[in-house]
Amino acid sequence: MAIRLQFDRIPPGVEIGPHRHGVETLVYVAAGEIVFEHGPDLDRRTVVRSGDVLYEAPAEYHLVRNEASIDALALLAAVEVAEVRPGDVLRTWDAEGEPVRRREGARVVAGDGIRTRVLVEPGDFGTDAFSLAEVQIDPGAGTGWHRHQRSEHVLVVLEGRGTVRVGSLEEILEPLKGVRVEMGLPHAITNTGRTTLRYYVCSTPAADPLTDREDVEPPT
Repeated sequence: MAIRLQFDRIPPGVEIGPHRHGVETLVYVAAGEIVFEHGPDLDRRTVVRSGDVLYEAPAEYHLVRNEASIDALALLAAVEVAEVRPGDVLRTWDAEGEPVRRREGARVVAGDGIRTRVLVEPGDFGTDAFSLAEVQIDPGAGTGWHRHQRSEHVLVVLEGRGTVRVGSLEEILEPLKGVRVEMGLPHAITNTGRTTLRYYVCSTPAADPLTDREDVEPPT
């Protein structure tokens, strides 16, 4: 599987849809807010705010609208699978609650200058396709060298600056910069700036970002 990302800027008053995606999609609202209307008659409605995550089932008929006064910024993540099962393509959201995970309800783990907010846990929304977290690193702090043995990761910087080293390669991190880290590949992220480095990280298959981690020695 591989994560496919799409970044949307939705100006005030703009409406997208109605449509269906045909694949499971996670929408992380990075700024502003959107209204999500869904169901066969578009009669279910919820507001998704900055830091929240919305799940769109493959066959869910829906539209998105920006009713606020500022642009909404949304990161859409979908997973490409080698074999698509008919039942997956036809799946809609039938649960009573809305398909949203709120930022304020997320599990937060802090330590050594790093705070991880786990927004989508493995199994959330009835899927193991992906999990999602938001990470904050203080100036001068870093993740140390490690690798993830069960999942591929894609990260997108939301604010701040730093570096990511993947094997022997080094990339500068800055706002809206995206980096893909393949499963099992050693890497390290460091905040080299003067402000907090904050980034989004989506994993597939779904894995707890704190337990799917093995510390490793720096490459020589």
